[in-house]
Amino acid sequence: MKWRRWIRAIHRDVGYVAVALVLAYSLSGLAVNHIEDWNPSYTFESRSFDLGPVPGATGAEQAAFVIERLRLDPAQVRGHFQESETELRVFLPEGQEARLDVRTGQGKLKSIHRRPVLFEVNALHLNNLKGVWTYVADVFAVALVFLAISGMIMMKGDRGFLGRGKWFVGAGLLVPVGFVIYMYQ
Repeated sequence: MKWRRWIRAIHRDVGYVAVALVLAYSLSGLAVNHIEDWNPSYTFESRSFDLGPVPGATGAEQAAFVIERLRLDPAQVRGHFQESETELRVFLPEGQEARLDVRTGQGKLKSIHRRPVLFEVNALHLNNLKGVWTYVADVFAVALVFLAISGMIMMKGDRGFLGRGKWFVGAGLLVPVGFVIYMYQ
């Protein structure tokens, strides 16, 4: 039948267009599935430092000294807080901070770094971009539905859906159905 040839051609071309997004969503899905074990978008680092006693009579003077000695970008500093007589905290973006004892100058610099590639694909997968990306993701979802359905109907005979295909589709359906049943027990 002529329509099967058209379905195969469209299926093939939509599949080619979808390859990059399938890979991005798959990579992100693997990373996000293990969120209890690690943060798939960021790495966290805590390093110790020793600046020696921190000069300055006020928290602002002490914070300026810390910013200069740690070579922090002053534009990135969100503020500081004198937590006690001896403890100073300098706040940086996204929960990063420098915390130190002003008497000794010893402290820790907590920093956060984006994981290359994973940060970006996770932002796409989790739709952090919103706006136009929502429509791109919707079109991708519709393309996946088309690929699934066209993949089932483009072959005929014993290699098609009504032949051995129904058994494979059934086996694939058992996986989510089994987990849903398990979830409600």
